[in-house]
Amino acid sequence: MAQGEVFDFIIIGSGGGSVPAAMAMVNAGKRPLIIEKQSLIGGSSARSGGMLWIPASDQLKAAGLEDSPEKALRYLDAVVGDAGPGSTPERRDAYVREAPEMLRFMERHGLKMRHAKFADYYDEKPGGIAQGRALVPQRFDLNRLGAWAHRLSLHPMTSDIPSDGSELRFVQSGGWRRYVTMARIGTRIFRNKYLGARIRGFGNALMGQLFNIALKADVPIWTETEASDFIVENGRVVGVVVEREGRKLELRADLGILINAGGFSRNLAMREAYQPKPASNQWTQANVGDTGEMINKAVELGAAVDLMDEAFWFPCSFFADGTTAGLHSAADLGKPHIMVVDKAGKRFANEAISHMEFGQKMYAADAVPAWAIFDSNHRDKYTFGMILPRLTPERLIVSGYLKRADTLEQLAGQCGIDPAGLAQATTQFNTFARGGVDEDFGRGETGYQRANGDRRVTPNPNLGPIERAPFYAVAIYPGDVGTCGGIVTDEYARALRPDGTVIPGLYATGISTATVMGRAYPGGGISIGPSMTFGYIAARHAARVNDTA
Repeated sequence: MAQGEVFDFIIIGSGGGSVPAAMAMVNAGKRPLIIEKQSLIGGSSARSGGMLWIPASDQLKAAGLEDSPEKALRYLDAVVGDAGPGSTPERRDAYVREAPEMLRFMERHGLKMRHAKFADYYDEKPGGIAQGRALVPQRFDLNRLGAWAHRLSLHPMTSDIPSDGSELRFVQSGGWRRYVTMARIGTRIFRNKYLGARIRGFGNALMGQLFNIALKADVPIWTETEASDFIVENGRVVGVVVEREGRKLELRADLGILINAGGFSRNLAMREAYQPKPASNQWTQANVGDTGEMINKAVELGAAVDLMDEAFWFPCSFFADGTTAGLHSAADLGKPHIMVVDKAGKRFANEAISHMEFGQKMYAADAVPAWAIFDSNHRDKYTFGMILPRLTPERLIVSGYLKRADTLEQLAGQCGIDPAGLAQATTQFNTFARGGVDEDFGRGETGYQRANGDRRVTPNPNLGPIERAPFYAVAIYPGDVGTCGGIVTDEYARALRPDGTVIPGLYATGISTATVMGRAYPGGGISIGPSMTFGYIAARHAARVNDTA
């Protein structure tokens, strides 16, 4: 086996936490390396919404919002609760205190974020903020990456849209803002198509900015370089074995190794071993390289794992060819004139709650698939997934993706739903809608839920009767944007054994770890925010330990 180059710190994977870790090393005068097994960089972060959940940020202060680490901790304690060894009080405290510092550090190098004005998902809980802590990246022209412009991971549904979630909610909600927003997005599409720009939003904007920072700092990034084993000396991880250009190389990194290689969403064997049934590796939005090898390698070294049965669930629907037709958050399912039922025709959850919690309830109710039921009022007013209002392509009916019928009984027959159960649930739902109170599940009772409704609808912006034919249905599956179980780490992002002792030289961040958010989704950006923060923490800790050794 050939001896490769020597670096101070090697980062396995190129998702959100990798560039902050690399830049922290550069700032300490050290030499980092980012390796990526795929030909494209950015991992699932580049395919994501690109949001960061950052407590006490300068952006919140500029928006006139009061926040502090202590307030954020109250919120996490209330929402996350006791979530096991991946979300200890020490890790939560490290996150809320270091996240704003990490962001300021990256902003000094050129990262640009702005307040998303997205409510915390449980804003009614102690410490919650109705305007939210989520930040979105400034749109970015990928042409600024030069030769790397075509090497960023893409999501087939969202990456070509030069916008972000803070704008798209206006498209989804209707009213005059829809048309103004669509005109703005259309102008950017024109610039991309006819003027040669490659303006991107979402995760492409975030990761485009981050890699622009890394490339300017001459951080080496090796693609098509797959880690296959660790090098251990005297009980300490000091390097990694990789396969690159058909050769096996030993790469040394005396300060340590950071695993930021994603979870195991695309590994069917691991999903079947750990996750609720039915399990699938086809419903995920994670990148194709999200296959869990580095989690398993860390376990071979003695690392503890936790939350392996959990994922960042995001209900999805799929076209007949298996491609994603829509990601259905509260912005879709929490609008008036729509409800979600199981095969018995019964509602089983509040459709306007966090997408992660809704996915959990789908499994708990044995509602896989579930069915979104909506009427022509909904079709005229609101988007559903990628289907714009008033535009219902006949090909979607012919392919079977979208069911359509003149009566709810006929619709139930097409979907294999109990017609009596659907009739009863619809009657009850319509009664709640007219009265403005969801007596079964409390839909529309929080700021987050109401923000995803239609403010023009009273008395409850999330409720409207399902009564106008033709009626429609779409099968909904418990998709995800990544698994959230993995290596247990401490407040310095060090990998831990089951007895709580540290594996020297081995760090981990992102969805390779048991998330600090436990089994909850407190707000937009709670996956990438911790990934970037604990990557930054890991690198600073590794540099300091070496300097004082």
